Amino acid sequence: MATTGEDLDRFSMFVRQRIGTGGSNLSLDDLFDLWRTENPPESLYAENVAAVNAAIADFRNGDRGTPAGEHSAQLRTQFGTAAE
Repeated sequence: MATTGEDLDRFSMFVRQRIGTGGSNLSLDDLFDLWRTENPPESLYAENVAAVNAAIADFRNGDRGTPAGEHSAQLRTQFGTAAE
């Protein structure tokens, strides 16, 4: 997707607002990362909505996933760390 003048104007306004509200200690990279987090591309938004809808459908069909403790135990085993 190409960057438009409107995109640059919105980013510039975002930066000015952040700097005006105490964000002057942030680097340009930090500001851009914040911008991307708060303004994801439309395609990513659609992908996330589809994933949430799929998870809701799974839940309604009885899939309750795996307890977090099981995943933690698997990761500890995989990375050779002890439980604390």
